[in-house]
Amino acid sequence: MAWPPFPAIRASRVISAAAGVLIASSLLVACGDSDDAQPQGPGSTASTGFPVTLKNTFGDTVVPAKPQRIVTLGWNAQDIVHALGETPVAIPKVTYGPTAAGVSAWDADWFDPAKTQLLDTGDKYPFEKIAALKPDVILAPYEGFDKATYDTLSGIAPTVAYPGAPWQTTWQDQTLLVGQALGKKAEAEKLITGLNDKVKQVAAEHPEFKGKTITVGSFGKDNYIYMPGDPRVQILNQMGFVNAPGVETLEKANTKKEFAVTISKEKIADADADVLIAYVDGLGPQKFAADPIYSSLGAVKRGSAYALDDQQLISGMSSVSVLSVPWVLDKMIPNLAKAAQAAN
Repeated sequence: MAWPPFPAIRASRVISAAAGVLIASSLLVACGDSDDAQPQGPGSTASTGFPVTLKNTFGDTVVPAKPQRIVTLGWNAQDIVHALGETPVAIPKVTYGPTAAGVSAWDADWFDPAKTQLLDTGDKYPFEKIAALKPDVILAPYEGFDKATYDTLSGIAPTVAYPGAPWQTTWQDQTLLVGQALGKKAEAEKLITGLNDKVKQVAAEHPEFKGKTITVGSFGKDNYIYMPGDPRVQILNQMGFVNAPGVETLEKANTKKEFAVTISKEKIADADADVLIAYVDGLGPQKFAADPIYSSLGAVKRGSAYALDDQQLISGMSSVSVLSVPWVLDKMIPNLAKAAQAAN
C-alpha cells in the first residue's frame, strides 16, 4: 500500500477487510490443531522479556512470546527485521523500482526466496495467504490501513501497527517498535544510534546543507508536496535542512494530518525553496526543466533543483529505514550537495 510517488492507496483493500475477517477466522480454526502452527527453532522457548505490549493507533498489541514466524507489511519493516538478524517468512513484493527478484535494491543481499515468500499487496492484502503462513507476529509500523484491516490482521496474529497518523511513523520509532516486538530492543537502539551518527557525519561534512530551506515534491500529472511529518523530510532535516516557509504553511492547513498534500500546478511557486527535491519519474528531468511553470521556480532557475526519475533511488528516499538510508546517501549526496551549493 503506497502513496505518491508510488501507486495510490486502493479502496479495494478497505472493502476486502470485512470479508478477510471471516477468511482469517476460518483458516485459524483449521490451523489451530496443527503442531507446526507453534513456534519452532532454538528460540521458541526463550521468551525473556515477553509478553510485550506495544501501543498503536487502534489500541494495544500484545506479543506473548518471542516471534519465530514473522510477516511484514507496509514499508520498511522487513529492512529492520533483516538488520536485526532475523528472516521473515513473508514480505511485500516491491512493484516500484524493484530488483529482478521483486525486492528493494537495499534488501537484495538479505532476501532468500527459499525462506521468504513475497506477498502481492498492491490491491488488497492476501489475508488467506498471510493466515496460511501461521505467523507469530505481523509487523506494520509504517502503514496506513484502517481499523477493519487491523482487526482482520489481528485475528491472524498480533499486529504491530503504526502508532500515530498513517505513513508518518519516524524511522526511529519504526526501528524501536520492531525491535521490541522481536525481543531485540537493545539491538534496535544500537541501529538507531548508528544511523543517527551516520546522518550527523553527513551534516558535518556538508555545512552547505545547514539552514537551507528545502521542499520535497512529486511532480507531473499530479503534484504533491511532502509534509514535515514525512520521514523523507525528517531525514533531510537531520542533515541540516529546514522546511521551506511554503511547506510550513501547507502543514498548518493540513487538518487531516496527511503526509503529503496535493497542490495545483499554479500554486507550486508557493512551496519554492533554496533546494527543491523533485520526483519526476513520470515526466523526466528535461521536460520538468522545460515546463513553463516548473522552470519559473527559483530553485530551477538557480540550478538548485535536484530532479530525479530513478525509481530505485526515489523508492529509497521514500522508504526511510536503517538499511535504505546508507544505500541512498551514497548515491544522492553528490547531487544534493551541488544543489545546496547552487542555492548560495
